Amino acid sequence: MALFWRIWASVTLLTVVVLCIFVGLATMQFGSIHATLVGERLVVLAERTLAPFAAATRLGLPISGVRNAAALLERARQTDEDIIALHVFDGDGRVVHSTITPMPPTLAPDALAARTAANGAPWFRETAVGFIGGVELPARDGGIVVVYPRGGNVTHVRAMLAELALDAGLVVLLTAGLGALLLRWRLGPSIHHFEALDASLRDFERTGWRRAAGKVSAAPVRLGDPPPEVSDLRDRLDAAAAHYRATGRQLATPVTQEGEA
Repeated sequence: MALFWRIWASVTLLTVVVLCIFVGLATMQFGSIHATLVGERLVVLAERTLAPFAAATRLGLPISGVRNAAALLERARQTDEDIIALHVFDGDGRVVHSTITPMPPTLAPDALAARTAANGAPWFRETAVGFIGGVELPARDGGIVVVYPRGGNVTHVRAMLAELALDAGLVVLLTAGLGALLLRWRLGPSIHHFEALDASLRDFERTGWRRAAGKVSAAPVRLGDPPPEVSDLRDRLDAAAAHYRATGRQLATPVTQEGEA
């Protein structure tokens, strides 16, 4: 049975390793997809919020001169209570309107880097603080950035990890049970042969120990005697060794007598 349990443990361990890799990769993929969805949502929110500011700039007003900017930003912020802040910035990256006080003087370095890399296109980035997404006016005379926390993303990723881990645990239990039954069915004859061989080896060692301790003595064997009837492997080997020694003694005797003559 030792062979059976080793094979079963190897199969089960391999299943666990494969499932762990799958769960890890699936969780990472889910986290990436969820972060992308959050970024796209922030970009859409920023585009909707920037529309009134874009209309004002088309009339020749600077983006910093929109009077009802605070109300527009607050209305956008109320669409999701988890939003950390919304910042309206001018062409130089200076913050001119914001939902938080005091207003930061300029955009954060991560936001400035993302804006530069986007070159006028909507942009999104995940930072240590949270998610940031922004859009700009057509002439890059200003734009708006939305700051969103990472807590929601982390919660969703952890929930997915827990669900996948639970499913993987059930799969491991099912595989272990079915694997034990299938292995026992398919390897039954081989296991039986190995057990018989193992029993023979144990008997071989046990008999050897007993004879080494003087508990078992072999009967003297003479040349020409028929081999004794033995049933186990140790007795067969001992009988063969005894016959070998007896034959050697008988062959050596005539040589000694001729030398004396």
